[in-house]
Amino acid sequence: MFYSITRHVDEALVQETWLTLNKRIKADIIVMCLERGLPTEGSKSQLIRSLLDWSTDTLPVPCPSLPNLEQLSTREAQLLTNAEASASSVETDEIPFSQLEFLEKIGSGGFKDCFRGTYQNMPVAIGEIRIANFSTAEFDEIRHEINVVKQLRHENIVKFIGVSAYKKRLCIVTELCDKGDLFDFMKRVPKPPFAQLMMLMHDIALGVSYLHTRRPSIIHRDLKSMNVLISADNRAKINDFGLARIRPRMNTMVHTACGTPNWQAPEFWALKPSYTEKVDVYACGLIFWEILQWGAAPYPYHDMTEHELYINVRDHGYRPSLAKLQSYPRELLDLVQQMWAQNPNTRPPMTQVVEKLLEYLS
Repeated sequence: MFYSITRHVDEALVQETWLTLNKRIKADIIVMCLERGLPTEGSKSQLIRSLLDWSTDTLPVPCPSLPNLEQLSTREAQLLTNAEASASSVETDEIPFSQLEFLEKIGSGGFKDCFRGTYQNMPVAIGEIRIANFSTAEFDEIRHEINVVKQLRHENIVKFIGVSAYKKRLCIVTELCDKGDLFDFMKRVPKPPFAQLMMLMHDIALGVSYLHTRRPSIIHRDLKSMNVLISADNRAKINDFGLARIRPRMNTMVHTACGTPNWQAPEFWALKPSYTEKVDVYACGLIFWEILQWGAAPYPYHDMTEHELYINVRDHGYRPSLAKLQSYPRELLDLVQQMWAQNPNTRPPMTQVVEKLLEYLS
């Protein structure tokens, strides 16, 4: 006796083969598995096999629309070598104040205001530091500390153009990132597909890794979503990396709801703090959590007072909840938890974070 079996085909996968699926990045494959209720753990090959096994005897399931990232491999190869970007056509020596044109104000922080402006007919961002109460010696030292970062060139670092001083006004001139900072960007823009989330995280990791692998190493010390800027083409760039040494000298410290110490590593909270570049790894873990939850919560520890933050995070190891992120791959959530580990020595270096994230973009 013979039995007839009704076969259903997933119409979105009917034209897919091992070769065509393998051309996609792992992040896209994970989303395809997620949409079909398939496991998202394992290697890219295992996930592709799972999709191919699923492609018969199933009802049609719409395939999510994801961006075309065909040229990603070439770009990543260049970035992984930390190849320096070509030198800017704009000189990075001190800029005459008269050559800056200030346009509208686009942001304000605890110790500086940011303006859209122009320099040599080029759109720029102008950050004006509030230094009215500084002595001449302090003023010169701050100007020097900012200027030492002018040689940094990387796709995921906001390009430093120069400094400009006039009387008690000190301005930092950088490239203009049209879409503002990541903190506000996540409020304005609907949550992107998983692949784009991974690209943002990877951009941030690359930028911080570049700073850490410089000789001498540069520790940002104040990484947070407000210090990550988004370019016109949705690329993430690290900003304000030259100001960490200045901030402790400011008369007015930043303690707003959206500022430090919410992103600060616990080892900062001591009378005589001792820390390494792992404080940036901790902060990146919190930023990655922000990206994955994309506005479901305003920012890390938003419902705690500063005292509660110290007690819970520093003394009891409290961290943001991952309960609503369980649809993401377990190894990705494990990476975030490793990055914000209480013991700095157990946090992975940013070079390793870059490698882990690259798996989802290849």
